[in-house]
Amino acid sequence: MFTLTGFQGSIFDELSLYPDKVSAGEAWRLLTANLVHFGWAHSLMNVAALVLCTLAFFTDVSLKKFSLLLLWCGASVGVGIYFFNPEYSPYAGLSGTIHGLIVAGLLQTRAYPVWIRVVALVLVTAKLVQENSAGYEATDLQQLIPAAVAVESHLYGAIAGIVFVGGNWLIIRLKRKL
Repeated sequence: MFTLTGFQGSIFDELSLYPDKVSAGEAWRLLTANLVHFGWAHSLMNVAALVLCTLAFFTDVSLKKFSLLLLWCGASVGVGIYFFNPEYSPYAGLSGTIHGLIVAGLLQTRAYPVWIRVVALVLVTAKLVQENSAGYEATDLQQLIPAAVAVESHLYGAIAGIVFVGGNWLIIRLKRKL
């Protein structure tokens, strides 16, 4: 992601999510928009959050499962923005996917006591409700990122994390019955 940030111009334009270009057949943008950012501050915040989230929740998870979760959350965020928030044109960043990782991590990890995970899930839920409420403005972040903060992407990512954990739980249950 840092390398892509360094080559801002044309690479950003080729990888970020422009809904009209996705409609024209450039579906890769639904995923690749997660890899490009609106400058160094945006990239640094997202990479730091990804590293912290991975260390906090996924050190004992297989690379395959983590990769599937990452791809699922990224694609879900891209699809959500494409269908429900085309006004974010272009859309770029990893924060929606990171919210999916956080929620999935809190639901699946056994590294922390249940009460800590429940409190954290309540706090994440409160954050999502607040930032998706009418009149919310991400003024502090807005100063660091030269684009509108797509708070809806955080909600799409969180929902994707829940769906992934639910699907994983269902697959495990079905395998046990076979």
